[in-house]
Parts: sequence; C-alpha cells; structure tokens
Amino acid sequence: MRFDVHRLRGVDDVLALNIQSEFHDHLPGRIIVPMVPVHSYSAMPMKRLQPVLPVGGHDYVLVTTEMAAISVSDLGDTIGSLADQHSVIVDALDFLFQGF
Repeated sequence: MRFDVHRLRGVDDVLALNIQSEFHDHLPGRIIVPMVPVHSYSAMPMKRLQPVLPVGGHDYVLVTTEMAAISVSDLGDTIGSLADQHSVIVDALDFLFQGF
C-alpha cells in the first residue's frame, strides 16, 4: 500500500518507501523512494527535500533524489507504514518535482 515501508530483497541497510497509489496495484512494479539510516548517509540531508523519518525506532533519510521503479518481486516484507507522515512525504516530492 502507499506509504508502506519495505525491506528490499538482497539489500541490507536500505529500506524502500512505496509512494505509488493503490489504484495501480495491478501493475507489476512500484515507484519507491529509498530510505537510508541517518548514520550511513554520506551527506547532510536537505531537510525539506530529504526529510528524516522514524522507522522501527531508528531515523532514516528519505532519499527522494534516488527514487526508482522496481518490480514488486524486489520488495521484501512490509515493516511499517509512514501514512501518518503523508504531508512531509508529499511536500518533499512536490519540492523535487515543482521546486517549491
């Protein structure tokens, strides 16, 4: 579902946030935004573009600039939802696409 956080198959530290509408769940792929632990992120996150969000008691950078389309089969287990962060996530995506 939209805003569910998944593990990625074959990737240890990076999570994936599904940002695709449920309306398109019949498609074989999903649009995701990688989430990297803050302590592993090599740069200072840009607050509005790359917000830091909590998942499972740890802080992750939402790396909007690295979003991608992946196969549903590449998504691992759902480990949580960030639906309560809808406004922050959509604001970051709008800033990426619209510049404001």
